[in-house]
Amino acid sequence: MSSTIDQIINQYIAQLKTEGATGLEQYKQRIKNNTKNPAVLGDLLFEGRAALMFLRNGFRVAMRERPDLQIELDGEVVYVEVKHFHEKEQDRADEKAMREAIDLLVPNGNLTESEGAPAWKQIATVAIRKASQYMSDGLNILVIESSSESLQLMLPSAVHEYDDEVLNSNDPCLRRLNAMMLINTHSIGFRPSGPWNIKFCQTAHAATPLSVKLVFALTNIRLDLA
Repeated sequence: MSSTIDQIINQYIAQLKTEGATGLEQYKQRIKNNTKNPAVLGDLLFEGRAALMFLRNGFRVAMRERPDLQIELDGEVVYVEVKHFHEKEQDRADEKAMREAIDLLVPNGNLTESEGAPAWKQIATVAIRKASQYMSDGLNILVIESSSESLQLMLPSAVHEYDDEVLNSNDPCLRRLNAMMLINTHSIGFRPSGPWNIKFCQTAHAATPLSVKLVFALTNIRLDLA
């Protein structure tokens, strides 16, 4: 590992430590073990960005491995699994179409043709696939960090698809998930923090419901990763 990368990692860990995160030694080691694997390294850094978001919105945060984070607010603990959706080829095609468009309205974000499934279906599939990672004795949320514009406005449809699968499969592991959160990181640096950056949706059939206090706090999270 080069000294430059080592310095960047140390600065990143120091920022998390300053903000109050715990469990950083294990997290730092996981980062160092994956410095030659850009995809995994990027996903690990997105876990840290999610941790900073929660820390800056009043939560205590502990870095974990499975699930990725443990957050706490006034004694109430929630486990967080983080998934990063990378920028997609469709995003680049959409941007090209918008640059070349004569009409003001240009269709975009259609992943069915390019990837075989719409964006909302892809989110629901990830949530279902991660069911075994949700804690059986706790509250769980799935945080989707999206570098793709194609996922905007798709969370309610994804949660509805997930809810249907809960009922159809009757899998108790699926009932562990309380909510999903979609973070649009694509617009960071272009727009201030606001409701357009984050969407929070509860699932309909969780075995243990979130408290009113947690729902209010999670619904009102704002993104500030400067």
